[in-house]
Amino acid sequence: MIDSAKEIYKRPTLRKSLLFQQRDSHGGTIVNIITALIVLGLLGLGIWWLIKSLGQAGQQYSEALVDAKYSAITVKCQMNLRTIWQNLQMYAVSNDRFPPSLEAFVEWGGSSQLFRCPAKEGQKYVYIPGQSGDMLPENILVFEPNATHDGKCNVLRLNGQIESLTPEELKKAVDATLARLR
Repeated sequence: MIDSAKEIYKRPTLRKSLLFQQRDSHGGTIVNIITALIVLGLLGLGIWWLIKSLGQAGQQYSEALVDAKYSAITVKCQMNLRTIWQNLQMYAVSNDRFPPSLEAFVEWGGSSQLFRCPAKEGQKYVYIPGQSGDMLPENILVFEPNATHDGKCNVLRLNGQIESLTPEELKKAVDATLARLR
């Protein structure tokens, strides 16, 4: 004969086994919740780390672009000075001397854009007239008056060498050049 559900539940061995099964299911649920929290926590930590790494990489990339831009402007300024040197050499060959002034040189050379530093805060280059090729090669021939390239000024020496000098070094070199011209 079939026992009713109440009678089956009242049996001590069956009741213990059902209670045990309930405890297992609650215990399994707690373990599942803890496992899910750990997995979600690790996943969140991984996403946070990834976002942080991408942020740092983006910042480094931006800094590298800015540095490359400043380097390109410095190189362009130095290339202007190199072109000025070549034009000065052509002028000296044609006229047996360097130009008497920057204005005369610009008039002879054509483009006045060449005689200006390409940096945003750059100014016109300064030409020191009255020099000749037989003077000391360390004389400054052309220089930029502002320290626009990482705190330095680009200069063109009489021998064609291009350098970047600090404002203090530039002042000493220009003073020495002017003293030799007197």
